[in-house]
Amino acid sequence: MKLPYHWKQKWLKVLRRWRDFKKKANLFFHYVQDDIYEIDKVAHPYVRAFSALLVMLVVTSLLIPLGFELTPELKQLNQKVEGWLLFGFVLSFFVRLVLTSDRGAYLRKRWFEGVLTGFSTLILIDIVAGYSIVEGLFFTADNPEAFFLQFLKGYLLLIVIIKFVQYLPELLEDQKNTARFLVYSFLSIIGAGTLLLMLPGATQDGQGLAFIDALFTSTSAVCVTGLIVVDTATHFTLFGEIVIMTLIQLGGIGIITFATFLFLFISGGLGVGQMNTIKDMVAEKNTNLVTATLKKVVGFTFLVEGIAVIAYYVSWDMEFSSQGQRVLFSVFHAISAFCNAGFSLFTNSLADAHNATNWPINITTMILIVLGGLGFTVIWEIIQRKSERKIWRRRLSVHTRLVLVTTAILIVVGTAVVMILEWDNTLAGHSTVDKFLLSLFQSITTRTAGFNTVDTGAMGIPVILGMLILMLIGGSPASTAGGIKTTTFAVLVRSMTMTIRGNNRMEMFNRTIPNTIIFRSVTVILLAVSCISVSTILLAIVENHAFMDLLFEEVSAFATVGLSRGITGDLTTWGKSIIILSMFLGRVGILTFMVAFASRADNRKYRYPKESIMVS
Repeated sequence: MKLPYHWKQKWLKVLRRWRDFKKKANLFFHYVQDDIYEIDKVAHPYVRAFSALLVMLVVTSLLIPLGFELTPELKQLNQKVEGWLLFGFVLSFFVRLVLTSDRGAYLRKRWFEGVLTGFSTLILIDIVAGYSIVEGLFFTADNPEAFFLQFLKGYLLLIVIIKFVQYLPELLEDQKNTARFLVYSFLSIIGAGTLLLMLPGATQDGQGLAFIDALFTSTSAVCVTGLIVVDTATHFTLFGEIVIMTLIQLGGIGIITFATFLFLFISGGLGVGQMNTIKDMVAEKNTNLVTATLKKVVGFTFLVEGIAVIAYYVSWDMEFSSQGQRVLFSVFHAISAFCNAGFSLFTNSLADAHNATNWPINITTMILIVLGGLGFTVIWEIIQRKSERKIWRRRLSVHTRLVLVTTAILIVVGTAVVMILEWDNTLAGHSTVDKFLLSLFQSITTRTAGFNTVDTGAMGIPVILGMLILMLIGGSPASTAGGIKTTTFAVLVRSMTMTIRGNNRMEMFNRTIPNTIIFRSVTVILLAVSCISVSTILLAIVENHAFMDLLFEEVSAFATVGLSRGITGDLTTWGKSIIILSMFLGRVGILTFMVAFASRADNRKYRYPKESIMVS
């Protein structure tokens, strides 16, 4: 059937007009897209600032019910914050939708966020109109608005964490001074922990910690020290205990190490510059192996702590108020022991009747302390040697052999010293087997962990002097332990014996040790002794305690051990400040701290003539 001629002409005319309209519309759309692109470039900083404001609203809305007692005024404030949070979330989504160049792709990619935006819009209408549309949609749920708000806040918090993790490679790429970056990372988490512990909801009395006490506790947790100014077992709420536990975990393996692990888990790999920045943090010399080493460090940490949680859970021989409390105690002590922190949810640490001679608890804690103090490099070399037959016949590295031998000697000597000198003192009344257990535990924990199964304040002065030496030595490099490290001590002892015997070079296990290692060891011990000496003198000026107690407290703080003779809570503000600085320097490493802020010297290619000086 043919159309009439005049109809055909009208149809062609309509098609021509449609094509002209499409051409003009496309041209106009391109102009608009160009304008939007220009607007997007200008608006991008403001959008990021608005996103930061949204993050602050999320954190505030989460902390108000956790950190404060919800009075009617605070409930009203929280409701206002939640309202602004909803409005900001909806506005942010639509602004980004308008500014994007491909809206279809944007909606397909962010469909879930679009659904949340839709529900947020409905709740905003409910708030303005006073009529609940959401209840009509979810008539089976109790208070659906509150449920959705909690879900939205959790989702936004997850997005914030992911965004930070995704931003981390750019942050690592920009770092020119790794040591300074490490120092700043510890300072940032200490600051965050201080603010959280000052919240009223963190303490049982609802007052929160005073600033100096919150700073002290946060520093002690992040620096895995264990010195406390208030009783962790009775002073903190569940929220406060979880904050401390989180600070210990992040301080033990390092906030940057953990964040980088999350980035690898979410996004994939790192660039060469980023791996160069982080390689010193995971004690890996080969840049190409940084990613694998980092995964091993975090994976091994969580694996050992997970096994320890089970071991603790089945080993407690006391009654708990609930299974949840039993799990909390198990998780808390597993993290604290492996990270060599020494924090405990028992008032007397492990020195009470239920734990002091509980063999499973003692053995679990000692294994965790030793594993945490050996260093990930040593542990992984041993595991690799055992698991691969080709490597079985290969010698362990000098570093690993030196760490294992030195650690074993220190444990044996420390056990013998405590057992002999405290036989009729703090060990009196126990069986011979229990005396051995108590002595072994004290020898292991003294070097870095801070747990105790006997009263440290009741020990005699000879044992205390021995403990000072063990605390100063501490654990091994690339571990969660503090102190000058076992390898530094071993190098110094070997240097002394080689000098006495007249040798002009150092040899260990049929290998020659470079002079730079000796110089570094001497530098570390001199800086450590200088810091401890100056701090102890300052403590003696501002505090009215026995000199031995002050010296013990300072060495314990600098070596991040956490043992005390009972004076920590009685320190003045000045005394606490000195101990805080000592804990921080001991954890990041005083040599690392000096390198972070020292100007680097040029390595000149020329040498001056040699000339001898007399040293006697």
